[in-house]
Amino acid sequence: MTGLRLAVLLGVILAAASPAQALDPYAGIDPWWVLLHEPAVVADLKLEVPQQAKFLALRDRLDLRFWPLRNKSRDEATKGFEAIVAEARRELPMILRPAQSQRLNEIVFWKLGTAALVRDDLAVRMRYTPAQRKRVQEILDETQAAVTALEKEANEGEPREALEKKYVALKTDEQQDILKLLKPEQRKAWHDALGKAFDPSKLGVPEYRVPELVDTGEWINSRPLKLSEQRGKVVIVHFYTYGCINCIRNFPWYREWYERYQDKNVLLLGIHTPETDGERDIARVRQKAADDKFEFPVLIDPKSENWNAWGNAMWPSVYVIDKRGYMRSFWPGELKWKGNDGEKFMRERIEALRAE
Repeated sequence: MTGLRLAVLLGVILAAASPAQALDPYAGIDPWWVLLHEPAVVADLKLEVPQQAKFLALRDRLDLRFWPLRNKSRDEATKGFEAIVAEARRELPMILRPAQSQRLNEIVFWKLGTAALVRDDLAVRMRYTPAQRKRVQEILDETQAAVTALEKEANEGEPREALEKKYVALKTDEQQDILKLLKPEQRKAWHDALGKAFDPSKLGVPEYRVPELVDTGEWINSRPLKLSEQRGKVVIVHFYTYGCINCIRNFPWYREWYERYQDKNVLLLGIHTPETDGERDIARVRQKAADDKFEFPVLIDPKSENWNAWGNAMWPSVYVIDKRGYMRSFWPGELKWKGNDGEKFMRERIEALRAE
């Protein structure tokens, strides 16, 4: 293998450590589906204007079916998602040219990195010996066990930056071990399967069409609002409940964002969804919002209609929506949880979307 090809293959791994992926509410699902939402991928496909309109219409329609699945049982979510992806796979070839469909599959390999090597479609091209394929799987499993240990450390509050460096080192070692197993013709087959170079570092900023708000008729500090009326603004939606200590710890940042972005084409919107029976008292919700000095709009969601429409599953959760109505960032839980700086991360995303 030439030095150039080796560099290309080693580059596959770098995107896997993108911190934004950990914040993606669609993380862990079919990478082909996620890549349909990546601006860098859509740009790489070079869709013509009529294709763009059909592509976005299909994607948006399926997005709105997907959101409510996010907090369903595993079986219900899996069944629903498989139906959505099957529909996308049926309809997309009627929009894309064959070369564009092939390119999308190549980018899937770039996204998966070494994990693609045990997919049946790529394994056929690699022509492994049984011993090779077994060893490739063992190397992947060993790395995954180490990554799972890192995830445990992250959940226990270990600093994220140090863990990301460990992750990159693990994945780089994994790829080098696999390359040692491969014959020159197998390395070439892997390189050819990737097609022309794609920069995986551009991934990690997917966009998803968000559901419209369910108007419960109960608003604080605002008339009834619709997200479809907010085009041209960046919208920050946060789900909370007034008795949740993790939510309360985010309140200072919401107040700061509101003050920072007043009259700057940014809308901060709270959605109060109760966790306990006591939090269903609408008068109490209103009083607590006043006590907490919320000046931004709050939609009271006593029957969890918006919570379920969005498939939300955690108090608090923060979503940032761009000027076109697409979710571009997501942060579950406290913004400053155990050394993480979600406030800074989300504020930087808000600023980037304001500039678009």
